[in-house]
Amino acid sequence: MSDLAWDFLYASCDHGSSKSESLFRKVLARENPRGRRMLHVGDNPGADIEAPTRLGIETHHCRQASTYFAGLLQREGSIFPLISPAVAYGQRLDDGLRSLRRCVANRLPAEADAFALGATVIGPMMAAFDRFVSEEVAKLSNDGRQVAVAFLARDGFLSHRIWMAHDHQPVGYTEINRRAAALAAADAPAGFTSLFAGIQQIDHAATIEILGTDSPGLRAFFARQPGGFTDGEALCLKLPTLLGKEAVGKLARSMRAGLLEHMRLTIPGFETATDLVLVDLGYRGSVQKGLRQAMKAAGLQTRLHGLYLLTKDDSLEADDGDTARGFIDDLTVSPQTKLAMLTNIAVLEQLCSAPVGSVRSYRNGEPVREPDVRNAEQLELSRQVQAGAIHFAEQLDAFTAGGLYPFANRETRAAWAATLLVRLLLMPTDDELLLLGSARHDINLGTKATVPLADQTKATDWMTAWTFSEAVSMPAPPMWPAGSFSAVSPIDGFSYILSGCGLLPREIHDDIPCGQIDVTLVDKTVARLAKIRCRRTGNNDLRLHIPLSRQQGIEAVAIPLGQIASRGLLRGITLQQHDKLLHHHNAAEVERVAAERLHAVGIRFEDDLFVAEPDGKLIIMPPPLDAAYAIISVLITPLAVGRPMSLAEDNPDHAPVALPSLGTRR
Repeated sequence: MSDLAWDFLYASCDHGSSKSESLFRKVLARENPRGRRMLHVGDNPGADIEAPTRLGIETHHCRQASTYFAGLLQREGSIFPLISPAVAYGQRLDDGLRSLRRCVANRLPAEADAFALGATVIGPMMAAFDRFVSEEVAKLSNDGRQVAVAFLARDGFLSHRIWMAHDHQPVGYTEINRRAAALAAADAPAGFTSLFAGIQQIDHAATIEILGTDSPGLRAFFARQPGGFTDGEALCLKLPTLLGKEAVGKLARSMRAGLLEHMRLTIPGFETATDLVLVDLGYRGSVQKGLRQAMKAAGLQTRLHGLYLLTKDDSLEADDGDTARGFIDDLTVSPQTKLAMLTNIAVLEQLCSAPVGSVRSYRNGEPVREPDVRNAEQLELSRQVQAGAIHFAEQLDAFTAGGLYPFANRETRAAWAATLLVRLLLMPTDDELLLLGSARHDINLGTKATVPLADQTKATDWMTAWTFSEAVSMPAPPMWPAGSFSAVSPIDGFSYILSGCGLLPREIHDDIPCGQIDVTLVDKTVARLAKIRCRRTGNNDLRLHIPLSRQQGIEAVAIPLGQIASRGLLRGITLQQHDKLLHHHNAAEVERVAAERLHAVGIRFEDDLFVAEPDGKLIIMPPPLDAAYAIISVLITPLAVGRPMSLAEDNPDHAPVALPSLGTRR
């Protein structure tokens, strides 16, 4: 195409006329095309189609991006420079990916449904990953190795389907999860670490479900734990003793035999392979690590090579000739951004997952699965998204035949795949929130629990209790915190992505000291004053943290609301309880204080809006405390001219009781 050159050029600025006016008449008059044979290609219905048609010129309409899809592209354009600052090219140099996606989007019957999400977002991202996998497998094969490939269920289901849509070499679809791999290697030195490490709280029933076995020692151990719960690290240390060495060995050998028989049955060329490629979404290579130990115990020397969509690079380990590589690795996005992506990755897992329960064990090489606890609507949602992704893969083949392939450059495709994924996970549109927000994530590992992907109420409560930087680290569930904050407001959603990329200035967005007030604490016998620091938030709200202890026996807290603001909004009041709250507030549940526990003296309320007299007080009647300590958090928006001003931490006076404002100058 490089030998093509234009014969003439008409610019509206040179001829003083636009296409919708008389520019086409001037072209016809001067060039006099033979028999008036001319084809005009354009995207504007008026200037490019209607105007030339009136003059007898043939036209071809290339549809513009719709308002919906144009908005999607704008979001991606804002994210690209945030997460790819080291990429040495502009966001428009995407090797034609945006053009291809727009062509696909323009042919869809609807743009804001599950199929469209698959065709315009999930499909392009997974097709880029497919190209990465294909190239890596080819490299291994070119070294003269006998290479077998296995896509790991359940999360590798969509990746496998896209691979098969391109008619690549025969591969396996193998049902191995973290539990199966860990139990198959339970008699190795690492023991149960990969299975239970990182679990904050677990009880006896959940442990039995995961292990598939019980023992008197295990029952006695949990009977001694406060509330019947322990953490995963403590359980890992005790399990070999609680179960007994012989029982652990039997458990591992049984799972190992079933797992290897399943691999022989499902992976073409497994028996003769010198190298086995494992393809999965990622992230820490825990399945690969468990398989390595299990295969070593079985005397198999096959090298393992993990190829993952997304990786936590510092958690990947490979030895004995093994390798582990991520498509979106630390060279594509920063580890901090990666952590934000992984915190929200359950959304992608649900969309890519197989429509069956997770594998529990094996019988004659066939998987024995858990019941699938996801409802029919959620499974249908995933099915439609995957159908859309396959549709994109099929369209990609057609465009490739025409000479357009947007995934030829490794750096470009990784950067844009990361952009598409970050945009979906961390900056969802309202349509995506409605589509995905009510879905639930099934924890599996033997449990039947499901937890919400998004929870707008929890996000609101945490933003009432703590600064935004603290709120974004609220404990799971929900599994989609970015979606939860986006459901509160678009600006909170955007703040979440800035925080995830390390670009949210804490001095601006978080709380700054802004004076002190005297709060009255009332117990059964006496009332006393306590100085409480006011803090101004980045949204111009005021936050109070009032610490309590069960030993104090506080029955009422009186806040001089009239001294803080004569008019305002009471955004919310929350309570947290913990036996070591000052050090563990992120581990304590945030609960709203019920309206019936609030009383007003000298304050008139209309819903959340209040008008307070100078001595007006808000009375909070806290419930009896279950834990040793508690914090009541109050969030207020003053409605006055100007805004509260922050005061330096080292100001000895901090502030007068009446909080200062920056008024308007006349």
